[in-house]
Amino acid sequence: MRLRNTIIVLILFAIVGGYAFIVGRYSAPEAQRKLLAVKQDDIAKIDLSYSDREIAIERDKGKPWRLVKPIGAEAEQTAANNLARAIADCAVVRTVDEKPADLERFGLKPPTTTVTVTTFDKKTLPAIEVGKSTPVGFNAYVRLADSPAVILTEAVFSSGMNKTVNDLRDRDLMAFKLDDVQKLIIARDNGQALEIDRDGQQWKIVKPAPYAADDMAVRMAIGVLVNAKAADFIADAPGNVTQYGLEKPHLTATVVLKNGEQQSMLFGFKQSEQGKSGIYVRRGERAPVYTVAEYVMSSLDKSALDFRNRTILKADPEAVEAVRVKNSDGEFTLKRAAGGKWDVVVGAKTSEGDIPVVERMLNQFRDLKGQSIVADPMPSAQPFGLDNPTAEITLIGKDGKELGAVKLAKISVKPTTPPIPGEPAGPRTEYYASSTASKAVFSLNEFSFAQLNKPAPLYMAKAPEAAPSPSK
Repeated sequence: MRLRNTIIVLILFAIVGGYAFIVGRYSAPEAQRKLLAVKQDDIAKIDLSYSDREIAIERDKGKPWRLVKPIGAEAEQTAANNLARAIADCAVVRTVDEKPADLERFGLKPPTTTVTVTTFDKKTLPAIEVGKSTPVGFNAYVRLADSPAVILTEAVFSSGMNKTVNDLRDRDLMAFKLDDVQKLIIARDNGQALEIDRDGQQWKIVKPAPYAADDMAVRMAIGVLVNAKAADFIADAPGNVTQYGLEKPHLTATVVLKNGEQQSMLFGFKQSEQGKSGIYVRRGERAPVYTVAEYVMSSLDKSALDFRNRTILKADPEAVEAVRVKNSDGEFTLKRAAGGKWDVVVGAKTSEGDIPVVERMLNQFRDLKGQSIVADPMPSAQPFGLDNPTAEITLIGKDGKELGAVKLAKISVKPTTPPIPGEPAGPRTEYYASSTASKAVFSLNEFSFAQLNKPAPLYMAKAPEAAPSPSK
């Protein structure tokens, strides 16, 4: 009985083993091979044919990709290279049907996309016909034009071949390097113009009046311009640009390069389509119309005050012999003492100063800057609280003469409009400054104001703590 059971078990094992061998032998996937025998670097041209459009990109050996159909334009190099890589790397998962009787069920009659590749040696490879994705798994049906067989490849290949012209167009709008810019000109439709010139490694405002410029602000504006990308491609050959606000642009930004070349961007209306927020732009007369993000225009649509150097007062700390301070806590003087020390004089009493604290305050005057220039000249001190300042700081030189003085003010402003959701309601605090160096009024942030508006005790050296008495 036991022998018979053992024989039965052995027979069952043999049957199962044989079935596993047959299934493994005849249903094993093909050894992975490439759909086309081509390397990415050998591809010179890619033609994409769809039911409603045809797109072609090509390149010369060692040169960038360019669009040649349906328009002539520069191609977006990353997108073009990714397309070529996807074609060269396309792998065969397995052959589904060697001689299909019905291509329609595979989405191949007609195919969704036909991909044709030409190599640099002028060889045109068999076209790849792309069908639909499989209902289960992450695969798609394809076949080569020179073979009837339906092949299974990864579904990502199918989606990667589904391109529009806009997917492959270069979105860069300007072609220059920031360090090659010699001049920035911003002209408005009201006739106002702002001109900023490079002066060595610095920038200066030339129009509407000569001023020192804030280098960071100028470089940021030019950086936004050089990095601007097309958000949408609106019209390649517009007959009339009035509808875009480009007949008389609201703003025209022009860069003049060191070699004399000029590049301009014209800004028109905000995009009118629902859900769109771009700004219509073009590079010049008879140029295509694009849209860019709103921040591109807002970064350039600024006044001379926005680009001016925001230095409130500039003084060399080493040249300062004394600092007179008057604030709501009283009046005191910081005086340089022997041995690199400082004294704090309050009335008739002199205390040793906290050297690091005093020097940190003085270092702020190396180039004390405001957040912005609110007005120049200041129309009236009263609206900014500078008619009765919170603090006045005067720097005295070694010869006893004033190096400069700064007034600081802190005011509470009642809102005139309903608060924005999420922002605190009620009055807001604003900080302002003026100096003897100019007639302008500057805005300050709270931190800068607090660092300058300190009472006398905070400048005094702290008495050393008494050593603990030894335990008995």
